[in-house]
Amino acid sequence: MRYLIMRYRDIEYQVVQTSNPTGWKWNVQIDERRTRTGSGFSRTNAIGLAHRAIDKALQAIRPTAETA
Repeated sequence: MRYLIMRYRDIEYQVVQTSNPTGWKWNVQIDERRTRTGSGFSRTNAIGLAHRAIDKALQAIRPTAETA
């Protein structure tokens, strides 16, 4: 089993390979109360989904100038 701890936009997330069903699960701790989880069919897919979840959470916290 592979277990990766990574950082993206200063937020730590984990990606774990699963055997049954085969694939990769990801887990992002946004803050003390909010966690996002999901799964992907490959490591690259799971990392991309985790990045997307982080981007979406940060956008909700810090809206861009267009939406402010």
